[in-house]
Amino acid sequence: MNKKLLLLILITLNGFLFSQNEIDKNYIDYFSNTREIPYLHLNKTSFLQGEEIWFKAYIQEQNSNKLHSTTTNLYVSIFNDKALLIKQKLIQITNGVGSGSFLLDSTYTDSKYYLKASTKWMKNFTEDNAFYQKIKLIKQVENKDNTTALEQDFYEFKLFPEGGHYVANTLNNIGLLIKDYKNKGVKIQKGTIKDSNGNTIRHFNTNSLGMNSIRLFLKENDIYTFYATLDNGSEIKAVLPKPENKGFSLLLNNSNSKNVSLNIITNKETLKDFAGKEFRILVHNTRSYRNFLFTLDAKQINYGLILKEHEVNPGINIITIFNDQNKPILERIFFIKSDDLFQDVKLNSIKSQRNDSIAIKFSNPTNESITASASFLPINTEAYQPENNIISSFLLKPYVKGRIENAVKLLGKSYKGQQRDLDLLLLTQGWSKYNWNSIFNNPPKTNHTFENGIDVTLNINKRLTSKQSIVLTSKENNLVRIITPTETPWVLKNSFIKKNSTLNLGLSSNGNYFKVFPAISYSGNTLNENIDISRFPTNKNLKLEVSNFKSLKSEFEALDEVEVTAVRNRRKTKNQDNIYGGVTMLTSVKMDNIIVASGETVVDFLRSKNYAVVDNEIGDLTIVPRGLNSLTGMQITGLNPTPEGGDEESQPVESESFDNFSERFGRPAVRVFLDGQEISQSLWMLEIIYLNTVKEIFYGRDPSRLGEQIHIYRLNPTEYLDKRANFSNIQIPVGFATEKEYYNPIYPSFTNETYQKYGCVFWEPTLTIKANSDKTIKVPLNSQKELNVYIEGITESGKLISKKVNLSK
Repeated sequence: MNKKLLLLILITLNGFLFSQNEIDKNYIDYFSNTREIPYLHLNKTSFLQGEEIWFKAYIQEQNSNKLHSTTTNLYVSIFNDKALLIKQKLIQITNGVGSGSFLLDSTYTDSKYYLKASTKWMKNFTEDNAFYQKIKLIKQVENKDNTTALEQDFYEFKLFPEGGHYVANTLNNIGLLIKDYKNKGVKIQKGTIKDSNGNTIRHFNTNSLGMNSIRLFLKENDIYTFYATLDNGSEIKAVLPKPENKGFSLLLNNSNSKNVSLNIITNKETLKDFAGKEFRILVHNTRSYRNFLFTLDAKQINYGLILKEHEVNPGINIITIFNDQNKPILERIFFIKSDDLFQDVKLNSIKSQRNDSIAIKFSNPTNESITASASFLPINTEAYQPENNIISSFLLKPYVKGRIENAVKLLGKSYKGQQRDLDLLLLTQGWSKYNWNSIFNNPPKTNHTFENGIDVTLNINKRLTSKQSIVLTSKENNLVRIITPTETPWVLKNSFIKKNSTLNLGLSSNGNYFKVFPAISYSGNTLNENIDISRFPTNKNLKLEVSNFKSLKSEFEALDEVEVTAVRNRRKTKNQDNIYGGVTMLTSVKMDNIIVASGETVVDFLRSKNYAVVDNEIGDLTIVPRGLNSLTGMQITGLNPTPEGGDEESQPVESESFDNFSERFGRPAVRVFLDGQEISQSLWMLEIIYLNTVKEIFYGRDPSRLGEQIHIYRLNPTEYLDKRANFSNIQIPVGFATEKEYYNPIYPSFTNETYQKYGCVFWEPTLTIKANSDKTIKVPLNSQKELNVYIEGITESGKLISKKVNLSK
């Protein structure tokens, strides 16, 4: 699963190329393996008891920024407020996407739960890139009113040095972050900075997200205190740590993405030790990197670098400064917004003839298809508050160490000052998620294999004779398999068996079938998961949210299981008696009318009918028409040998060589069809189709007299059950979750406050829009005049979609 990084040209500040060094080699090794980034789009984040958590899973391949084409196994887990695993589902991922749900039944008694989505392969890496989301359960509470705790003076006031260090006797850029007891940013209008003598040296404020940055010249041995005045008149403060005597500070300006400026500043004390030493600037994003070199001059304390547009990447960029010993001393993350990262879809409501639904048209103006999902909620909903959207999950979270506040806003719809707000967020995050000690000394090890489905192993404690075999069928899994005596144990590799589905097993012996109960083992069906709920901030807001609905019921009530005996009419399948729409001229052989030896394949049958099935010069199977003795172009005349029934086979055949026929008509002399689909170019399939699984075979001369045709029709799982009644039925306790079609629970009302705040109107997880086309879906209104639509998605090339739209009927 290795995908090599895209290596860019390495350039020094003075324009010369240099050879790859230890940093480059370690960096390439550390990020060469594919990495999966999961994201779950939930229909909402607050639920009523009796509802289901519906989700669409998207898996990004980090090295390409596209949907992961080979991921298949995603584990989605629910934890309670004590961090105990409550339930886990294995979700099948196909071409990077999948979907599922969890029913919040009466066993869910807490008010908070936590979702986690991860894969086994992700455990090979130090960095935690799992998806997390806190879930609120709104329950009915008797005789209690909504109450709010008194506001407490609980505030966080933090300071962050740009680059990671405060350095004395030089200019420093300092990030500020103030949050309240709700973990929301606090806008400060009045703030002051005082030195150790109490002198006011600067004033500051913060934006609506509680952030800002201040540039200060820090004096040696001085103490700086930041004071912020709150709206209620109280004052909070933060004290700056004592600056270091030696070191480097960093100042970055990326307000203009075409010219990102970088200044590395030091002091005279540092120059005494490092003058004449070579330093390295690495600009990277795990997929690519660029190197820049500079040498400290004994008289120069400020080094500047302008990064042109082609020298930075759309999205996250990380700047790391290394000293002459290849030790990282400074780091800074910044983000470059680009149209190459995002895509838009247009939504329009179409007037419906009925008042209980609305038709919504999604328009894709691009030359590539879009995979998306959409949640439809009441206009006054309070139930949709995801911690991240698909954009922040794929473009920010894999690189940032801490929790990202306001990610949806900062990477959502553009507003004035958005770039500045986003840069302040990254400034206050400090260094990136990727630890350089790990990059240098602990590259990822493959302790966990990359999963592809589930392996099911069957062990039979009785040795089979050459005339016996095991027949395995499963309607839910669309399986029909014949296990021959030589296959012990028998392994169904990379299967997508559904959890709680049934395997039907029968021992075939001398034309009779007997129940058999093998020992069954499985691989790759669970993941040992845990969660650190301290990563979720504690909300000091004690507002009690209650529902005036009792536990909701599904529109589908569970019935007691009963056994019903009935006579089943055998269904006719497509082939019936007419290949060409009328009575066929081909010879038909029904397997019910012949004795089939265990292990015989379609190849054995064809050879018994005088077809030569041989390997050609390149090892592929070739079928020679009856009457031709070799593949070298020998002529045939007269009648085909061993006619059956005196039908078309007894008619004269014009002389024609096998090679000339194929060359003349541009197709094989014998055309083969399996269940109506031509497989003439894939004849190897005939070697693994056992006659026990075949219902009927047609063969003979093409009515157009241009060769011969063979039509093979297999039994479907239902027909196998009809034919092989004496099978054992074994329920599989593990496997992939079965996808369900969305349904709404039975809400007592669509107009009361509980539904308006926490109810769900509709959920569409499989929204695929082809290139330059529209897709219209019908959505119930549930007595709503307006809807909020939350759309998440991705294009073929990896462009991301996250959008909120208000629609009215």
